[in-house]
Amino acid sequence: MELEEFLRHWDVSREELAFICDCSLTTVNHWFSQGIDKRIPSEKHKQRLALAHHIWTAIQTEPEYLQKLRDVYHQKQRRNPHK
Repeated sequence: MELEEFLRHWDVSREELAFICDCSLTTVNHWFSQGIDKRIPSEKHKQRLALAHHIWTAIQTEPEYLQKLRDVYHQKQRRNPHK
């Protein structure tokens, strides 16, 4: 997924982009630079943007049942942290 398309869908900071793309903040800052310092996201970065977009879109559209199921799972994890 192209960076510009991702940013049309999601309001994220540069720090969050670095986390999503598993790269440094410096790398992300180069994506927004002008001139000779400008870089473009690699295919790996674009794949990670696409994955985040897919997951976040799925979360937004998942039925209430799945949201509750997720809550049950997280509560169970807290009660049995060693299992």
